[in-house]
Amino acid sequence: MKRASILVFCGAVTLLVAEDPPKAIPLLDTDAIVPDTGEAPTRLEGPRVNPGLAVRGRVETASGQFGVSGGTADVRASLALQAEGERGRLHELLGLQKEAVVMPIEILLHGAPGDPPRARPLAMELRFTRDTYLLNVHVDFSRGIDHEQMRRAMWRGLIYDRSLEGVAPGGLGGPLEAPVWLVEGLLEADLWRRGAGDRQLYEGVFKKDLPFVVDEVLAMGDTTHARLDGVSREVFRVLSGALVMALLEQPGGRASLASFCGEVARFEGEMPILLRRHFPSLNLSQNGLVKWWALTLAKLADAPLTDSMSIAETERELDRALRLRFQLGGQMKQIPLSRHAEAGDLSEADRLIAIRSAQESLNRLSYRCFPSYRPLLLEYQELLVDWAGGEDEQVIEGLRLGLEDTRTIMEARALRGRDFLDYWEISGASELSGSFDDYLRLKRELAERPRVERDDPISRYLDRMEKALAPKGGR
Repeated sequence: MKRASILVFCGAVTLLVAEDPPKAIPLLDTDAIVPDTGEAPTRLEGPRVNPGLAVRGRVETASGQFGVSGGTADVRASLALQAEGERGRLHELLGLQKEAVVMPIEILLHGAPGDPPRARPLAMELRFTRDTYLLNVHVDFSRGIDHEQMRRAMWRGLIYDRSLEGVAPGGLGGPLEAPVWLVEGLLEADLWRRGAGDRQLYEGVFKKDLPFVVDEVLAMGDTTHARLDGVSREVFRVLSGALVMALLEQPGGRASLASFCGEVARFEGEMPILLRRHFPSLNLSQNGLVKWWALTLAKLADAPLTDSMSIAETERELDRALRLRFQLGGQMKQIPLSRHAEAGDLSEADRLIAIRSAQESLNRLSYRCFPSYRPLLLEYQELLVDWAGGEDEQVIEGLRLGLEDTRTIMEARALRGRDFLDYWEISGASELSGSFDDYLRLKRELAERPRVERDDPISRYLDRMEKALAPKGGR
């Protein structure tokens, strides 16, 4: 009986230990979105000791700029390597030489995989001692490590580091704020510098002919940016990247941008004023900035000759190219090649003029078309020459239909291949892609948002239909 009591007591102790809630971390448990310092730095008494250091292990980067504590050894090592690499890339982008560390940055991993997630995945905390500033980057390790999010946090911390150069500990009267457009733009500029920029994103934004609202981009805050949907966030990233790369292309652009980064986080005035101060050679009037911005975006969106089109893009461009242009009855006519009979009895000279535009378009398309289409383009060139020479209409029509059949088969096979690759990728996936994060976040926000009760006829009808179509019996 005594043994049974001991077992029950031990079980109760085990249960209490298992249900012990994780240690509270105010910055991560605060229900807020903005992942920045949020307030002026607080003073620490005593020597340079970071009070947030976790007990389980710590690694420091070669430069001494970053330290990583908490988590597991492999994750600490991975983050330390990433942090040192990001520091080197920022220095290369801005043309900086080896510089002394102004502000140590400590990455603190809290919790373990499988723990209940915190309200915020990441939060920053700026401290200072009598000797130096310290930046704590608190990370909720229960969510795993989002390396893109960590990359943004590292670059933000490095901008803070530059802005605090020459500022005595305790001499900063307010919070540090790194503009969202600057962080996103620097990351994009680094990707393009390394040849990893996504040109298609820039081409899509450029073709949409979106208005360049300078004030909206420069004034974008962390909270507003965090609430953007996926498409709007990508558009903002493209516009920010084009803006930063436009600044880098100015005379002395790298040195000017480096000095700009050294002041921007503690600047409290209007952003265009600070830009004019550091980029005097650029006409930073409203129209001047938009002009340089648009020219840079157009250049980044322009596809090189080595960039091949997809089959769908090649088909669209081929349909645009295969058009006959000629004068008929004093008016300029434009018809697809498939309706060549509508051209009537044109002379051979007029026919040669009619096919000239199509031939030039096919020549340009041959540089960037899907590779397997190049033989077809040659056959279309021969077909145009035959038509201009007055060859037998039945022969021309037969050749045209044969080419169109070939195109239909090629397109169908490409779609089948794409579907197979999609199936293979989905069935072999070992981790979540994050593609539906925006949808899940919107669903969660809608669930938490109180529903506005409506009593109009349409709302009553929709409520009745919802009840009628709702699953019954737990199905």
